[in-house]
Parts: sequence; structure tokens; C-alpha cells
Amino acid sequence: MRHSPSLPEIVRVDTSSINSSVAHLISLLEPSGGNFNYLDGTKRTRKAYKGLHDLNKLLSATPSKASSVGHQQNMDVVRLAASHAFGRQTAVFDLPARKLSYGDDRFASYRIPFFFVEARMVKVYFLQPRKNTHFTLDQYGLMASVIKKNLLDTEFYGEYCEIEFADVSKKVGDNERTLQVYHLSDLPAWSESDVAEHFRVVTAALKIVEDENLVKEVRRPLRDRELPLFD
Repeated sequence: MRHSPSLPEIVRVDTSSINSSVAHLISLLEPSGGNFNYLDGTKRTRKAYKGLHDLNKLLSATPSKASSVGHQQNMDVVRLAASHAFGRQTAVFDLPARKLSYGDDRFASYRIPFFFVEARMVKVYFLQPRKNTHFTLDQYGLMASVIKKNLLDTEFYGEYCEIEFADVSKKVGDNERTLQVYHLSDLPAWSESDVAEHFRVVTAALKIVEDENLVKEVRRPLRDRELPLFD
């Protein structure tokens, strides 16, 4: 069975060795115990960037929705991520689905819910909503390098472009979520050779996982018509 992790999942793979990559991919691909997702929080955050700068309205929900599993976690995300759009003038646009080609005819989705234009600058937006999922600056740098080369420098060539990564995880040693926003200038740029080597190791590890059938039951990716790149 062929596996297709998304770009954010791939950049977090430990490629210091084949063994560490295989172990990481097995943990990633197997179904987890989580029984909710952050699609609702992502959609509400997008509404804030579209101009709804009212936290009470963004957090409003019917009684049945408010009591659903994961609702409180989604609202925690909205309080931090959506509020960052307040007071800004941003025009939001969607992108049709994009896939990054790598390795032996493999593809990884760009996990991007929307992009927006602010002060004549195109900004690709990425929200990391999970409380205990941690990206390092180096990992964000890898993702930014890939997105810049394969999206910003091609489809938005000649435009002023930027990336806005919003991370609302609980940092190591903290008890509560905090918002950390990263832009291109905050992140280390990866060379083309380093990017290629990372994907080479991921490809080799995926082949081992598949050839040896190390993942028996595969986690189903999230799909949503309104968030074409969020899977």
C-alpha cells in the first residue's frame, strides 16, 4: 500500500537515519487515539482574516455544537489565531489543491487553508492548531523553503510574497497554548541539496514501511471541500 503523508508531516520526519525515519513514519501513519480535528477552528480563523473581527461571533455555537467533542479545543485555537487578524485589512483567497512531487513518483499535499493579500503583499497562511505537536524552527524552515520555491516563486512570480505560519501549540514546559507567528525572515532557509536529501531519506523509509507492510491499518486523511489543501 502506498502512503502519502502531507508536506507538514514529511518535514517533521526525523531523517538523521533510515531507522529513525521508519519509526517516525510508522507512528505517523498508524491511527491515533484522537477523535476530533481542527477543521472548525481553521474555518473560523479564516473568517477572521476575511474581515469578521468579532471574537464573540467567531466563538458562537449552537448548544449541540458547543457540547461536541473537540469544540473547546477548537475555540482555544480561534481565541489565539483568529485574534491575530483583528485590526488588519486582508483579502482572503483559496487555492485549488496542489501536490509536491518528490521521490519515486510520490506526492505530498501542501497543507494550506488559504492565502491572503495585505498591503499589496501575497501571504500564504499555515495554521498549526494541535496542542502537543511541535515544529522546530528548522522544520518550519524546510516547509517554508519548499513552499517558496514551488508556490511563491512560480505561481506568484513578480509579486511581493510572504509566509505567515501561526503556531498555537503548548510549548515544552508550558501549561497553556501560546501563539507564535513566523515569517520567512524568522526561519532558516534550506539549500536545494539539503531539501533533496531530506526527501530522499523519507522516500527510502516509506519504501521500507510499504515493502515490509509495517503499517497494517492506515490513518484516514482529513478532507474538506472548503479547505482544499487541508487534508
